[in-house]
Amino acid sequence: MKKMSILALVVLSGIFCGRAAEDQDKKAEQLATDVWKASGGEQWQNVGDVRFSFVVEQDGKELFKADHVWNVPANTDDVKWKDKNGNEKHVKVNLGAPGTDEDSKTAYGRWVNDSYWLLAPLKIRDPGVHLKAEGVKASEGANCETLRLSFDKVGLTPTDQYVLYIDPKTGLVRAWDYIPKPDTTVHGTWEKYQQFSGIYLSTQHHFKDKIIRLADIQVSMAK
Repeated sequence: MKKMSILALVVLSGIFCGRAAEDQDKKAEQLATDVWKASGGEQWQNVGDVRFSFVVEQDGKELFKADHVWNVPANTDDVKWKDKNGNEKHVKVNLGAPGTDEDSKTAYGRWVNDSYWLLAPLKIRDPGVHLKAEGVKASEGANCETLRLSFDKVGLTPTDQYVLYIDPKTGLVRAWDYIPKPDTTVHGTWEKYQQFSGIYLSTQHHFKDKIIRLADIQVSMAK
């Protein structure tokens, strides 16, 4: 009888663990859907082009700026920036097949980085994104639902992870933890949301000792 009781407990434990994991998966999917919808994800299929500038500031001084004209249906991005020597660069990059020269690789890398700071909440349901709900945690003076993102061969740094802090009232991201490796976490805010053609975007982030601004944003609809 003891053997049967132990076996029964093992079976029941497995059932409960399976249900708990299934509930967590459902919670993660629901959070992702809430964030995507709150950010205007249902409008994305209608977007024609996105124009924006990615600006890094420190102590009130502009350290870097890259300008983007992203043609979404054509899958191209027209990128302008200055390199570390102050030389002006202007590259139109095919996002599906970027060139192999240094300027093309840099332009593509700028699009990957800069557009993610702009649109991460809208990319939360992309293929290759793995989701894990991690419960309620405090951030920026509010109790937020948290959602961990990990990736399967996505982007230029697929081992990066993020934990999003989601406002339960609005469904918008209030902050995130950027985790480039297991022992390193950098917290960044998501602030100053504005609406652009039905899409809600954060236009300012405090990140480390710098401010990242998304400026001169224009979102045009193709249809």
